Amino acid sequence: MFQPMNTSDDDTAKRKVLLYGHHGWGKTTQLKYFQEEYGPGFIFSGESGLSSIRQAKIDYLPFSSWDDPSDQAKGVYSFRDIFKWTKTEDFKKRGYKWIGIDSLTELSDLSYAHAEREQKDLADKLGKKHADGFAVWGNHASQLIGACKAIRDMNMHVIVTSLAKESTDDNGNVDYWAMVAGKATMQQLPGIFDCVFCGVRVTQEVEGRQRVERYVITDEVRGWHGKVRDEKRRLKPVEKTGNIVDLLKRLDMDDAEYNKLNQKGETANGV
Repeated sequence: MFQPMNTSDDDTAKRKVLLYGHHGWGKTTQLKYFQEEYGPGFIFSGESGLSSIRQAKIDYLPFSSWDDPSDQAKGVYSFRDIFKWTKTEDFKKRGYKWIGIDSLTELSDLSYAHAEREQKDLADKLGKKHADGFAVWGNHASQLIGACKAIRDMNMHVIVTSLAKESTDDNGNVDYWAMVAGKATMQQLPGIFDCVFCGVRVTQEVEGRQRVERYVITDEVRGWHGKVRDEKRRLKPVEKTGNIVDLLKRLDMDDAEYNKLNQKGETANGV
């Protein structure tokens, strides 16, 4: 006999977030905010700089390849080996409450390089001059999307960061997507996550000085592809903030708490 699950079960309350945006918006800093709100977490790190969150003391392992041999003594790890470790008892006993990939742009480059190398090796074995380009792109898309889904399905909060890529179609329409290799892969990514936040920096001159303001796009706005499962419509399409955890907290609070916050005017940062 089957025992139905319920949408209010704990594992359905975990936030699965894709955050992509401009250089310098503060994507990596969001990992610190996750640590402060949800407790200890773990980062798959493909970025060379975690200095902005050094004081947060978050556990991480750096990946430098998709599937090359890891060498713990040298501090060299592949993404696949780190992922395998997340399935072990050693990982589970650490009690992590959230997991992050910083950044998917770096991971995508490694995924494509791995898929390309495999097809080149296959072409050499078969005596062909060139690798099968369609197979390269297909394998890359399959393994990158598969990795994102596998991370998403872990029973903890998830945050995946990426740079933004601008693209223009034949009609001159401009879109901004997460920067990963492959147009189809790029457009498929938002459908994997519950929340897709877009971080935008706006520089304005105020009294002769340059001031940077940060915004989060939560919907389809001017070519940005934000998305939030927000049945109570608590978030505006554009929010003036540099902290996505504040937005997640607003989504998760009960009605009484939200109404109290709303009365104070603390939800009025929309544009």
